[in-house]
Order: sequence, then structure tokens, then C-alpha cells
Amino acid sequence: MSDPRTDLDVGQALTAWMAEVAPDRAPARLFEETFAKTMQASQVRVYPWHKAAIGSLGWGRGRSRALLLLALVALVVAATAVGLSGVGFRATVPPIPSPSPAPSVSPSIAPSAALPSPISVTPEATIANQQPIAMIAAGAALWVMAPGRLDRIDPKANAVSGSVALGPTTDLYNGLAANATGLWATDSDAAVVYRVDPKTLKLVATIPAGLSSKGVFATDAGVWVADVHGGSVLRVNPKTNKVVATITVGPTGNSGPNWLANGLGSIWVDIPNNDTIVRIDPVTNKIQATIPASAGHTPCGGIAVGTTAVWITGCSVTSGMARIDPTTNSAGAVVSLGGYGYNPTLINGVPWVSVDTGNAATGRLVRIDPVTNTIDRVLVPGATFGGGGDIAVAAGSVWVVDGYNNTIFRLPLTAFGS
Repeated sequence: MSDPRTDLDVGQALTAWMAEVAPDRAPARLFEETFAKTMQASQVRVYPWHKAAIGSLGWGRGRSRALLLLALVALVVAATAVGLSGVGFRATVPPIPSPSPAPSVSPSIAPSAALPSPISVTPEATIANQQPIAMIAAGAALWVMAPGRLDRIDPKANAVSGSVALGPTTDLYNGLAANATGLWATDSDAAVVYRVDPKTLKLVATIPAGLSSKGVFATDAGVWVADVHGGSVLRVNPKTNKVVATITVGPTGNSGPNWLANGLGSIWVDIPNNDTIVRIDPVTNKIQATIPASAGHTPCGGIAVGTTAVWITGCSVTSGMARIDPTTNSAGAVVSLGGYGYNPTLINGVPWVSVDTGNAATGRLVRIDPVTNTIDRVLVPGATFGGGGDIAVAAGSVWVVDGYNNTIFRLPLTAFGS
């Protein structure tokens, strides 16, 4: 692996990658994509002993150098063993200086508590949609991104009412956003952002954006794009369709800035390759805070910003959702989801996430109690549900992506409680 992680992290990443490339499932938003891409990159890694040639030392004349080398190797092995035992060794890129106070020792993921009994929910509608990746609500419609296209769902007809071709997209880990000026979709393969007119269903601009554009969030003031390989967040001016600011938030290379959110006076972005979450001032484009992630939690999933907490899911190797205190800019509790949750959504002010437990029939929707940081409500929509997809609220209902079964479920809002 080219990113500076411990050997344990590498083992977990490889396990997740091997599980990803062979499952029997439709494409969904699986965030270990960055690890899969790393597998395709150069695997050069420099260790201290690469600079010494033991065979050329000669045991007599170079004995002291050989002993020194062996001691160095022993020291590295011992340090690695400490890291693997969980004592606290974490090989990370030094974080960007931040005005945030240094947090106390971050908690690890707590053991899973017993889940409440699942509540079966009968869908109001079931809409077929091939290979859904991302979904948002905008205007009077739902918008679903799939490989190479963007579909519009009409809530009145409960059906796809139009599509826009975005290009021969093969990368399944792209983002979708909307503001008053249009729809915005990333294509990390082509390193561009597509701008779509929602009224005419036409592609109106293709905007070059960094090395590999991934997450995207659109506000009234601009469009924010995570350059996952460029280590930066880009700001696009919708008036000119050009990048007008580049904010460096981490190192370049694989597993960089992933997903974005807006709230509490900040643009939020998670960066897995240095285990941080960064707050950006949307007015000045300056970094407001760089927040180290909770121990044992790699921040690379979706972000939901509430009034008192920010919720961030992790990579598939961590299967938890972390809580950030926006007042102190510190990471707090990590809620074990018992599966892989990717994009949390606030419904009635509390976080919900769709959980993928590994097959097409055992997914679930879970609610987190922000007081106890535990799962306090579990919903199971339909007879078969895979979980793991996006959730959106529109037209008095909750809409849920099921990538396993190529389906969008429309569920009654009342099922999600008060």
C-alpha cells in the first residue's frame, strides 16, 4: 500500500478489498474503493533496511554495522508489534495545523449493544432502478445517479420520468448534489464535474476538477468538490463553471478527501489517509479546524451535520459511525452499526443510516439516539432489503436506495418516529 498505514490496517484493507471484488451484488456506494484503487498503483514502500546491504558488510570488518542494522530491524519489529497490539501506535501523516484544541484520548468503537426488535415497514412504492449509486431530493423530484446516467423520479407517478447521459462512467464512487443553479455530479475517472439542467434534462457543462473528483456539495454560494487524489477541496463558481479556489486539506495520493457536508457555518470533509475531519470557512475558503478521528475509526463515509453533533461513517473495515462535537472540534463516541453504513441522514433532527450486513436480504435502517449514542430503532422495509444506500426525505415520504436489489423504496415518514 502506498499510504502510510500500519500493517494491521493493510491487512484489514486487503480483506475488505478481496470481499468487495467478488460479492454477488449490484454496485453500491462502498467506500473501500480507495483501497481497491491503491492496489492498482505502484506498491513501492521504503523501509530502513533497504538502504543497507547485509551481504556486503562482511561479518569481521563490518560487524558493528551489522549489529547496528540487526538492532534497528528488531526495534522496527517491536514497534510494529506494539502498534498491532492496539497499544496506540498509528502511522499517520502529520495533521495540518489547526485552531482546534488537542482532544483527549479518543474512544474506540464500543461493543455492539443488543438491537431493538426490527419493525417491518410496508413500502408505499417500489421503483426499479438499475445500479443506483447516489440519491438526493431537489425541487419536486428525486434524482438518482447510476453508472453513466442521472435519473429523475417523479414522486407523483412513483416512476422514473427522465434520464440524462453523463458519459461512460466506470467508477462507481461518485457524488451528487443540487442547488438553485442545477444538479452537479462527479466523475472521478474523468476528473470532472457534470452540470445538469434539471428542467431540460440536458448536460450543460463538463468542468475539469482536480485529479479525481469524488464527493460534491452545492450551496447557494458555490459548488464544493473533494479531490480524492489531489488532497484538496475545490470550489467551483457556478457563474463561470470554473474552479476558483483550491483548499489543501491533506496529502496527495490515494484515499484522500472523500465526502462533503454543509452546516454550522462550515463545509465539512473527511480525509481517510490522515485520519482527520476538516472544517472549511465557506466565506474565506480557510481551514477553521482539523479534527483527529476517534481511535479505531477511519473517517471516509458520508457526513450528517446536526445542531449539536456531526455524524460520520467509516470505511467498511470499521463499520461504525463517529460523533464529532462541533463546539470543541473533537471526536467522541463511535457507534457500532453491526454492518456497513455509508451515508447518514437526519430525520426529525436525529441520525438515520442504512446498514449493509453483507447480503441482499438482511439490510436494515437504524436510528441513533444522540443522548445515549446507541441504536434505538430498527426498520426493515419490504420482504427483501440489502441496505447500505442513500436515504432522502421528499414529498412527505422517506426514499431509500437498495443497490443489492436495484430498487428505490418509498416509505411512510411516520414509520421513522417523532
